[in-house]
Amino acid sequence: MKEIRRLFILPMLIGILGGFSALGVREIIHYTSIVDSADILENDNYLFLFFIPIVFLISSYIINNFLKDTTNPTIDSVAKSIILKKGNLDYKKGIASVLLTSANIGFGIPVGREGPIAKFGGSATAFFLKYFNIKGINKPLFVTCGVISALAATFNAPIAAIVFGFEIVLGRLNFNIFIPLSISSITATIISRYFLGNYPTFYVHKLSYENLFLIVIPIVAILFALAIIFFETLFKNINSFYLKKGFKYYHKALIGGSIVAVLLFFFPDAASLGYAEVNRMFEVTYSYSNTFWLSIVKIIVIAFTFASGMFGGIFAPSIFIGGFLGYSIGGLLSYFMNIDPLVVALIGTASVTAGMSNAPFRASLIIIELTQNYQMAVPIILSSVLTSYFVQLAEDKIYYLRAIMQKGFDLSNLEYRAKLKQLEFTHLIDDSVKILEPNEYIKDIIYDLMDGNSSYFPVLENKKLIGILSFRDIRSIKDSKDYNSIQVKDIMTKNPHFLTKESNGLDVFEMISSADLSYIPIVENENSKIYIGMLNILAFKKFVSVLYLHKED
Repeated sequence: MKEIRRLFILPMLIGILGGFSALGVREIIHYTSIVDSADILENDNYLFLFFIPIVFLISSYIINNFLKDTTNPTIDSVAKSIILKKGNLDYKKGIASVLLTSANIGFGIPVGREGPIAKFGGSATAFFLKYFNIKGINKPLFVTCGVISALAATFNAPIAAIVFGFEIVLGRLNFNIFIPLSISSITATIISRYFLGNYPTFYVHKLSYENLFLIVIPIVAILFALAIIFFETLFKNINSFYLKKGFKYYHKALIGGSIVAVLLFFFPDAASLGYAEVNRMFEVTYSYSNTFWLSIVKIIVIAFTFASGMFGGIFAPSIFIGGFLGYSIGGLLSYFMNIDPLVVALIGTASVTAGMSNAPFRASLIIIELTQNYQMAVPIILSSVLTSYFVQLAEDKIYYLRAIMQKGFDLSNLEYRAKLKQLEFTHLIDDSVKILEPNEYIKDIIYDLMDGNSSYFPVLENKKLIGILSFRDIRSIKDSKDYNSIQVKDIMTKNPHFLTKESNGLDVFEMISSADLSYIPIVENENSKIYIGMLNILAFKKFVSVLYLHKED
């Protein structure tokens, strides 16, 4: 019975909670919106000049005076909180982020709703779980169920929501995780479809492409990456300007709100969520030049919005930017090849979202589900992957950040990363690990290997590292008859990965991000490969945990 409750009943209840949470947020946005059905601002754009600076100031005042954590609750920040705080989310911030974001969207501020909805869904679930005897190891899983159920109901995309749970929050896959996530996501989607209908978020007719188009996707991906780099550079420069001038939060809100208001006065289509405008774009109601300038304006206004401390998601703006920019790029390409500009627009919605979030598969799957253009999966995924890669390449981002976050370390903190780069770990070398020679027989050393703490053993020849022997290698011996004749060199891993004396803490994290290693060999340098010793990863994690805690002081 406990198993049924954990795998089915609780996830279903959480799915119901997440589904109605998403519906509630939609209603809040609807009833606080002055740009929705009445089209007031569409006809009288000057009202932007009055409302938006005021909303910026009010939101900024509430955030900075009533919340302990003033950071914007994006999807990735919610994921980080679940991982690092073991599912303990801030209820007050969950409610505040939904209310503030709903008001922001209602008054035309160009942010998305998905981050606050994820925060609210997770916070509501965490509060709900207080009334059940949930062990600590299960709490992050069930809070994740709350997050993805809210997202599934919001976007009518249950599969993409489940993938989000795997890719971003939990980072692993088994039935004990897959079943609860699936039940919650599907339950919430059923609730959403019952009240809202089973309709795609974006109405895009079935698109097609020729295989020749795949050749130009790297060029298209570079252009999308440049747009993302432009946004991130602008965002950083605005923050630096505010910091240099010593502005208070209300100064930033007034300056940012005024700039956003003026831009939206001239370009009202860049306001609010932008989903209706994206649908109109796919109906070919914009010119190529209009879509280009609207994408640029959207980049500028969201950079000022987030730099000024406003709450809101980046997902909706990313779709808008990618779609509108992609349509203008597609228009240019159509002069040189037989290509539908809407194809590039659809690819852009996924690519920019992928580059912004550094989650190409999740972004691709969401767009495919939202538009129900499954036949476009190949170019969408290819462009999303390449866009994410080019952004990481240009900005020297840490591609393994999420993998290390699963281990409880937050490498997004620049101060902590700086300490890791300066870290010397030679004092963490374990000299007790047995050193092997390639010609030794397994039968002669097996009991000595079992006596030690290490599962990895260096194999040296003339003091040089030539291989690593692990118990996994030993388990590869299938026939006991061959056991007595097998030498170390026959089953060892040749040309193993290693670190050098010049390596730092980030290099260690990069290596353990792709494999669960307990020891890593250290050599003098890459050329000589003269063996020094084995780095004890458990000791390393303990040591850098002290640094990790110290950076919080």
